Amino acid sequence: MHINSKENDNLSPASQIISALHIILRSQAVVCLCGCTVSEVLLTIYQMPDVETPYSQTTSPNSNHCAIELNDQSISAIITHRQQQLDATLHDISSLETVIDKINNLHRQLTEQKEKLISSITLHKRLISPIWHLPTEVLSHIFVHCLPEDKYLSPASKLAPVLLTRICRRWREVAVGTPSLWDRLDVPYDVKRQRELPFCLDVWLKRSRGRLLSLALTCCFSSTLIELRRLLQPYINQISSFSICCRVISHKFDPLFEGLIALQELIVNKPLTEQCFSLLPPTLRSFKVTASHSELKFFPSCEPVWANLTNVEIPMHRPDTILRLLQLCPNLRSLAIRLGFDRTEIFQPLVHVRIQSLHIIVNGIQYSHRLLDDIDDSTPNPLPGLLNTLSLPSLRTLEIHGVPWPHQEFKSFLTRSNCPLETVILGAEAMMGHKQRAECIALIPSLEVVVSQSEEF
Repeated sequence: MHINSKENDNLSPASQIISALHIILRSQAVVCLCGCTVSEVLLTIYQMPDVETPYSQTTSPNSNHCAIELNDQSISAIITHRQQQLDATLHDISSLETVIDKINNLHRQLTEQKEKLISSITLHKRLISPIWHLPTEVLSHIFVHCLPEDKYLSPASKLAPVLLTRICRRWREVAVGTPSLWDRLDVPYDVKRQRELPFCLDVWLKRSRGRLLSLALTCCFSSTLIELRRLLQPYINQISSFSICCRVISHKFDPLFEGLIALQELIVNKPLTEQCFSLLPPTLRSFKVTASHSELKFFPSCEPVWANLTNVEIPMHRPDTILRLLQLCPNLRSLAIRLGFDRTEIFQPLVHVRIQSLHIIVNGIQYSHRLLDDIDDSTPNPLPGLLNTLSLPSLRTLEIHGVPWPHQEFKSFLTRSNCPLETVILGAEAMMGHKQRAECIALIPSLEVVVSQSEEF
C-alpha cells in the first residue's frame, strides 16, 4: 500500500489517519489478526532479514576451515549487498521516527482536544445546574456568607471575595456588583509590593460603592502614613472602623485622623496625643489601645470624645485613672482594663449606671513566682479596693484574671450594686471555692460561674 508523502502530510481528521494505520496492519498480517494485539501484529509484519552466509562461522582463513573455499569476489558481493540493506534499514528507521513523531504529535493534539471537550461538557452541565439559575440577589447573599469570619479581609487571590471573581464571568459580575463584599480590608502595605498598593486600594474600595468601611493598616515609617493618607483620601468619609498598628511615635498619627467624620471604632497600638485625640469625631463609640505598657492621659479638650464612648479596652497604670475614665464616660456599656499596678487604694465611692460588662486583667508578674496557696490577704491586690469603690447597678457580665478571688468584697459589691449579674468568668488565679460559689448563687440564683484560661480582650 503506497501513500504519497504529500497526501500523508495533508491527512486530516485524526480518525482518517488512525483508520489508515489499521488498514495497513490488517492487509499485512491477516493471518495474525485472530486474538492478536497490535504489538504482535507489528512483529509479524516486520521480519528480521536472514544475514547468515556460508562464511558466517568463519573468523579467519586458516587450515581449520579448508572445507570452505574463500572467494574474495563472492565476499565483496555480500558486503555490497549488506551495505545496501543497512542503508535501506537506516532509511526505514528515519522514516519510522518521522512517523512516530507525527503519531506522538497527533496523540498530544487528541489529548488536548479531550481536555477541551471535558471542559466544555463541564461548563454546559453547570449551565443547567440550579445554581446558575439563581437570581442575582440570592447569589449575592450566598457570596456574603462565603466571606472569612475575620474582622478585616485579606486581598489574597485564593480567598473570598477576590476568589469569587475568578470562577466565571457571571460570578465575577455578581461579586463586583455586591458592595457588602468590599467594605472590609486589611491594607497590605508591603514595601516589596508598594507599587501594587494604589491599584489594590482603589479597585477594592471603589467596589464598596459608598458603604461604611472597616480598615486595618500596619506600617513602620511616617512617610508610609502620609502615603496611606493620600490613597485613602477619596474614601475618608466612609471609614467607620479603623485599626492602626504603627511603630512611629503617636503624634505622627495626626494625618490619618483628619476628616474621619463617620468613625465609630478606633484601635491603636499606643495612646494618642492630645492633638490626635482632638481630631476624633463625636461619632466614635469604641476605643481600644492594644499596647500592654502605656499610660493613658486625659486632656480637657478631649472630654467630648470620651463622653460618647460606649466601649473601651485599655491598659491602666494608675488606680485613679479608672475612676477618671468612668467619670468621663457616662455612656459606657463595656469596659475592659488591664491593671498595671499592685497596690490597694481607697477612693471615694462611684456609681456608674450604664456599664453592663466589666473585664479586668491584673498583670500577674507579682504572682508569677508564688503558689496560689502562698498568696494571702497581705499580698498587694488592686481588685478589692476597686470593688469596694464601685457600684454598677446595670452589670451583667464580670470577668477577672490575674489575681485571687476577692470573695468578701465581691459579695458586698453585689449587695450594694443590686445588679442583674448573669455571668462571672474567672481565670486560673481567681478560682472560686464551692462554698464561695454557693454564697454567690444564694445572692443571685441564676448566676453562672465560668472558668476561662484566656485573658484576651
